[in-house]
Amino acid sequence: MKTTLKSAIFDKNILVKSFQKNFKTPNYTEETTEINNNSLKGRQTEICINGLRIIIRDLKTENYNIDVQHDFPLFKLQFEIEGYSHYVPLNSSQTEIFIPDAHYNLFYLPEVNGNLNYKTKSRKTLEILFTEQYLKDIIGSNFKQILHKLGAAISNKTPFLMWKKSKPISIELKKHINEIINCKYHNDLKKAYLEAKINELLIQLLAKTNEENYEKENSLLPIEDYNNILKISEYIHINLEKSLTITELAATIGVNTSKLKNDFKVIYATTIFKYITKNRMEKAKELILEKNYNVTEAAYKVGYKHSQHFTVAFKKVYGYLPSKLTDLNTSK
Repeated sequence: MKTTLKSAIFDKNILVKSFQKNFKTPNYTEETTEINNNSLKGRQTEICINGLRIIIRDLKTENYNIDVQHDFPLFKLQFEIEGYSHYVPLNSSQTEIFIPDAHYNLFYLPEVNGNLNYKTKSRKTLEILFTEQYLKDIIGSNFKQILHKLGAAISNKTPFLMWKKSKPISIELKKHINEIINCKYHNDLKKAYLEAKINELLIQLLAKTNEENYEKENSLLPIEDYNNILKISEYIHINLEKSLTITELAATIGVNTSKLKNDFKVIYATTIFKYITKNRMEKAKELILEKNYNVTEAAYKVGYKHSQHFTVAFKKVYGYLPSKLTDLNTSK
């Protein structure tokens, strides 16, 4: 099994990666790489478990693209926690895949030969790659009959995309993702833990594809309205330090405030105010833990002029004061 990647971000503009058939490996391996070039800065961790590849990225980026080709069918569960991914196949009969900020999708591509585009200032991702054999191992040899839609796609060698419009990552799902990314176990314990968490995710999602109306869950808005809400989400992420009002946000996409509030709740299952607050708190938590900001600095960086207002909001979201994080930094 071989993957060929071509891009200016690689030495000599090309990177070739080879794997054992079905991602088979006798041992658990984990490798973290520090990346620092003109387009990417940050960290990438790749974990190999028998039958699985897990890729965790935390990168600051410039616009870049990668030509990608696999000589094997691709099964993938991809979470774009921050940033976005856009795959455009060279063969127009194959499937284009767009996963915007804070969205995810699960897909099967019998053929991968196309271009990956990344136009974002940062990317935080969790990507889980598996194979047909892995599905047999966790579900059984008759998994194609059990998973009707996916099974038919594999048998007919036609692309399968779980959601035609990638689905927002729910609060419950984000908790599951964080448990995978931040697992503190080591070696065999970590291997067993990650396998259990990933198997649970895959089975829950794949079982959903057998439900009669699951595809309609994310098709409640016309594509133009759906894309407008994605623009608002991106605008919020880029401008967390600014005063963000619903009136101003509505004006950026040319709709009235009532429509914006309604459409946003359809996509993200929460209000705009709660979404902004949640993302501000997540950003502040990151600044305190990873950049050693104090509470006042972090509060200002995510749009709070008064640190006491920030402290109240932070405790409401996390159940503890932000000073607890600064205490952790001091004790390191």
